[in-house]
Amino acid sequence: MKLAVHFGAGNIGRGFVAPILQANDYRVVFVDVNTDLVKQINEERRYTVTSLSIEGTTEEVVQDVEAINLEDSEYLNETLLNADIITTSVGPKFVQGIYERIASLENQKEQIFIAFENMYKASSNASSNSKSLNTKLKIIDAVVDKIVPPQPPTSLNVIVETYGSIILDVSTGLQPLKKSEIISYKNYENEFYKKLWLLNGLHLQLAYYGLANGHTFIHEVIESKDGREFAKLSVNSLAEAYALLSQSNENLDEFTNTIVDRFALPEIKDEVVRVARNPEIKFSKDERFEYPLRLLISHDKNIDAFRKILDIVTSGDYQQVEGFSNFKEDVLEKGKSNIYNDFWELENYSKSYIERLGS
Repeated sequence: MKLAVHFGAGNIGRGFVAPILQANDYRVVFVDVNTDLVKQINEERRYTVTSLSIEGTTEEVVQDVEAINLEDSEYLNETLLNADIITTSVGPKFVQGIYERIASLENQKEQIFIAFENMYKASSNASSNSKSLNTKLKIIDAVVDKIVPPQPPTSLNVIVETYGSIILDVSTGLQPLKKSEIISYKNYENEFYKKLWLLNGLHLQLAYYGLANGHTFIHEVIESKDGREFAKLSVNSLAEAYALLSQSNENLDEFTNTIVDRFALPEIKDEVVRVARNPEIKFSKDERFEYPLRLLISHDKNIDAFRKILDIVTSGDYQQVEGFSNFKEDVLEKGKSNIYNDFWELENYSKSYIERLGS
């Protein structure tokens, strides 16, 4: 059996990546810094993944798994040298260090490296920024889409939504995972922005709409009449922006309807304060809010949803949201003109922004 080493034994690693790897005939070895979690995995060797959807619930047992502590260098390096595929779901800031460790090993066979992270070209950026030249390590960028709600801290079992998607960069010509309902090989650029804007962008807008209207969970926004109408307005604008970017005639109706239905699932219990956190990143230039807004304004398209969210963000005081107080002090308190000119660096566009979004 082929060997997969996966860095990150958290909810995404256990609940999404590991089942996919096992379905592709890989034996899975996790790597993690959490000593208790590593010990628990090695003692129990199996866990259950429960998948939720509006159609019902299914369960899948993941078994014969192992875990290695990141500090167990000798055993970890030995295992890495024997791996056929090495993957991550640890958070973008840790990918480079992991890649350097792998690339520095004198591996004798070709290996695949895929960073399953919510970051633009996480795999290839790690490679291009590396000091090590390892021709045996083949890089594939991935777009990962899976909602995993908060989990009980004491169990290996994971609850996830049924929907899941992994899109791998078709341009590499490599196919380490079999095509399926979940796995596909497509144009990376288009698929990254489709997911960032239509999923993450809508998620962000619904979170701040929810904060302004007294909702605790994302599904409560969708359940309300006004909230569902806002969701449709928002996702339609985001889809229009994506069409302008991709120059594609792709019909996005099924994709956008699926996203709204996924967010409406009450069992997920996705808290608006969690989704709204780190606003200084999520509202920054070229991100899920500013970039599609820029395209819509430049093509004189409807921006009502964006205007509403910008008004909510600039007029509110959401201290319960991680990072909002600093965002307010650093950016918002200086006014909308500061957002356009300094935060988004759009001096040449400030007049049109003021006309359509206010100052």
